[in-house]
Amino acid sequence: METISITLPTSKKRVDVRLDRKPMKTCRLKVYPSQEIVLSVPERVPTTWAEDFLIDKGIWIESKLNGFQKTVGYGATEEIRDGFSIKLLGEDMIFVVTECDKEKVYSEGKIIHICCRDASNQEKIQHQFETWWRKQSKKILQERTEHWCPIIEKYGIPIPAVAIRKMKTLWGSCSVNRQVVTFNFYLIKARVPYIDYVVLHELTHFLYPNHSKQFYMFLSNYMPDWKERKQVLDQDVVHGL
Repeated sequence: METISITLPTSKKRVDVRLDRKPMKTCRLKVYPSQEIVLSVPERVPTTWAEDFLIDKGIWIESKLNGFQKTVGYGATEEIRDGFSIKLLGEDMIFVVTECDKEKVYSEGKIIHICCRDASNQEKIQHQFETWWRKQSKKILQERTEHWCPIIEKYGIPIPAVAIRKMKTLWGSCSVNRQVVTFNFYLIKARVPYIDYVVLHELTHFLYPNHSKQFYMFLSNYMPDWKERKQVLDQDVVHGL
């Protein structure tokens, strides 16, 4: 995998960009919450062209990196301990870890209680929490999908099945053939209006499989502010704990 180093225009900091050559016709530049930068380009694009393109996009890259650095509350922590927090539907939820005989996880107000046999066993606590979180994700995203489904049901499309999966670069995906919409494990960190954008976006694919002009016209008709919702989601909600 090729790597290109560029200097950011304001901070003068050097950053590495991963160059990913693919059988595609256009280029795509992505900055991830992890601070990873990836430029996907057609296989035969010269490296010098990619370097010039990245220099031209320097201000945009720097603004994205700075934006993700301000979202620590959403990124929370790699550990689950007393007093640490995570976002749930946009609200800070505080972990309270207690040692007890019966293992369980439940929420109470703005507290997520984790009852475990060994509070020092992070692997076990992580497993308990993720099992609980996945159930919350499935419940919430199933409800939001059913809320928006009447829009596509009138075109003869049944309510799709809902799946939850950890995804590095996507908030959601749609399989028209299997009648399944898959949502990112961490999507429920966001507030409901931003979750709804992802839900409606994926449901719209059952009518328009690609991102055509008709796709965006349909989306805009039912959610005129979808661009603003997408921007908040991409900038303020970070994948991972």
